[in-house]
Amino acid sequence: MRFVTHKKTRLQLKIKYSFHTVIFCFLFTFCAFITTGSAESFPFRSVSPGDTLPATTVTSINSGKEMTIGQHTGRPTVLVFWGGDLPTKKQRAITALTQLHELAPFLKEKKVDMEIINALGDTSATITEVTSAAGISGETYVDQDQKTYGSLGIFVMPAIMLVDPKGKIVTGMGYSHNMIPRLQGEIEILLGEKTREQLEKDLHPTMVDKSEEEKDANRHLNMGKIMTMRGQLEPAVREFKSAIEKNPKLGAAQIELGCLYVQLDNLTEAQKALDLGLEMEPGSLEGEICYAQIQAKQGKVDEAIGDLQALSFRNGRNPDLHYVLGTLLVQKGAFDKAAAELSKAYELLNKQKNFEH
Repeated sequence: MRFVTHKKTRLQLKIKYSFHTVIFCFLFTFCAFITTGSAESFPFRSVSPGDTLPATTVTSINSGKEMTIGQHTGRPTVLVFWGGDLPTKKQRAITALTQLHELAPFLKEKKVDMEIINALGDTSATITEVTSAAGISGETYVDQDQKTYGSLGIFVMPAIMLVDPKGKIVTGMGYSHNMIPRLQGEIEILLGEKTREQLEKDLHPTMVDKSEEEKDANRHLNMGKIMTMRGQLEPAVREFKSAIEKNPKLGAAQIELGCLYVQLDNLTEAQKALDLGLEMEPGSLEGEICYAQIQAKQGKVDEAIGDLQALSFRNGRNPDLHYVLGTLLVQKGAFDKAAAELSKAYELLNKQKNFEH
């Protein structure tokens, strides 16, 4: 389900790129923007629901035996793809695999198989660390040459794919707060035990009034956003901290605080806040963008560019994403690509400004 929302962005778009020392600057503030896509979107860009799963081979780290993904098993199968090359991915993998491990009795009851696959060819030490922390003791496979990763076009991890008994892709989902109940519901739909309407009703129950503490936390959150847009960064930090104090489960405040710390070059606190925020709000595009900025500031510019390019497949209308990606491409000297990204950011902000008016 896609939602179109209007909100103020704190981004002051400052587009800067160089062609033989020529610099162009564009400055826009207080623009509404349209958010599209989320971590719940189908996380495989090379296949679609209804396709036959491509046959690729992965290897068990337990026994060394090979398994061909895409072979008909005669039973529904849940394929879990994860990677642990970065701390945030490793932590999300542990969280997701722990939840899936707890789902094992449900899968057994429904006669559904589950295969766990490290899609990035991580080291044995990393794979063992993650699976042990998640309580996984069964077979775990590794896509050593990343052929499966490439053939499916995985761009969000952890990612889950549900395959029917004949090897047809039913659905897929990325890491999100309701990943497990959504997977359960999709299995029940596949087995004819639940309708799509019932699943959506279960996932989106009737809203209840918020407590005074939650309302107060949201007031601090909104005030922090306003102060950030005004350039009052230290007061904004205090507002976001107050929001978190009032409601520790307010992931949006942690993400805003983390992004603010990125601006202040306090990368240690930024990473702490973003890790907490993304654990509570795993679908936050803003959080992912700010996390990529941390990577870039730590010298991992190529990794940050790769993550942002992957995000752009599902979030192509987000100007912040194009702007940050463009600035990182400038750092790499890829001026043609940077110009395209920054021009796209300018175009989107201009359209949204006109739409607002």
